[in-house]
Amino acid sequence: MSNNLNKLIAEARLAYINAEVAFQSANINDVETLQPKVETAQELVEKLEARQLKDGIVITAADVAKMKELREQINDAATLQQGLTKLISILVTFV
Repeated sequence: MSNNLNKLIAEARLAYINAEVAFQSANINDVETLQPKVETAQELVEKLEARQLKDGIVITAADVAKMKELREQINDAATLQQGLTKLISILVTFV
């Protein structure tokens, strides 16, 4: 499990970084809408990094693959809101 956890943390951190970069280039109208999701994603990634997992959580290779796929999708402001929503929904299952 620890190997999958480490991989998941790395992919989640990269997904968050991609989201943050896209957020920085978002237009002013989208910033207000996206800001709370960016902050929530950051908090969840930090909890995951601190390994504050829910009881009984097992992280599988499929979970890591899902996070990697999401990370690759979050690459511009156009997909940012959907990507942040997915990132948050995945992370809340673990922390």
